[in-house]
Amino acid sequence: HSSCSQNLFLKDRYGASQLVIFVNNLQGVQSCFFNATYTISLENSFNTVGSGSSASLTTLLGNIELGNQIIPFDFSDDISGTVLQPDTVYDGTPLKLDVVIDLTVISNNQVSTFITAISPSGFVCSDIDTLNFVSGLAPPPSIPTRSPTSSPTTSPAPTPDPEETACALRPRIVCQVLNGGGLLTCDNIVPPPNQECTSGVPISELDFIYRGGGCTNNVLNCVGGGANTDQVWITIESVTRGLLWNRVTKRDTIMSLRGIDNQMEVTISTVRDNRPDTELLRYDILTNCTATAGLTLKDRYGALELAEFTIRDGDIVVANAAYADVLITYDIELKDNTAIKAQITS
Repeated sequence: HSSCSQNLFLKDRYGASQLVIFVNNLQGVQSCFFNATYTISLENSFNTVGSGSSASLTTLLGNIELGNQIIPFDFSDDISGTVLQPDTVYDGTPLKLDVVIDLTVISNNQVSTFITAISPSGFVCSDIDTLNFVSGLAPPPSIPTRSPTSSPTTSPAPTPDPEETACALRPRIVCQVLNGGGLLTCDNIVPPPNQECTSGVPISELDFIYRGGGCTNNVLNCVGGGANTDQVWITIESVTRGLLWNRVTKRDTIMSLRGIDNQMEVTISTVRDNRPDTELLRYDILTNCTATAGLTLKDRYGALELAEFTIRDGDIVVANAAYADVLITYDIELKDNTAIKAQITS
């Protein structure tokens, strides 16, 4: 009944065919699908205009998530070798992705991109970007009745009655990389660009973790028997720039230190009345990052483990992290290919 003397519904099956679009004078165009085009733009920018450095692009990859479907893409061949000057945008081959989104089912859509480049001094820099949105509703409201009429075949009716059909839910766990790892999702965490700091360039930040322990052969002037309690008072002082850390510190705490010069002194004491008491360990760490006195990720320096170092070469900042901070979110969503909305009650 293509004359619509019998109701037609999007996604109804008629033998081996399925209705996905119809057009009439009253309702106009009614379609199940939307053709979407994602465009990736690249820009070499810094916080202060005119203070950046050129960057040679090396890698551009990522993936598109359409519900449970994951579509990877790789534009590395298109952008590799392109040099972006400071405060300029990429104007080479258009970086576009065409996808078809089914609007009759509720689904989560996400596009994730990851780019790397190399500075004139050979340092690797990278960045990420994501776009996330939810698409899909029940079939268009121009459908005149709640339930589809009988199909000429024995195929199941695709348009459910919301008053008689149970909803279909799916628990979802999302893992996002907040710091370190350098990539897109928890499935794509990559190692740091540099494992050792031996280039001699200035350090803008050091992250240590209190693990406990005693003197090691890579520290200087070490005095004391060791620090192995779960809670201590740690004082870290830079030789020329003053106090970097001075507080109660629990085991496995990450200490982010800024204002780094060539050497720092670490003092670890017991805690009494929320103040330092008996000194347990004291030593110096060389932090000039030379070939003879470098720093290595995950090495122990006395009672501390090096977790991250950030170096600066001119305006290029490169973070090298041994650990990735991740955020895990627990969620519930509708299953793909369902148009029945649901209200979570427990």
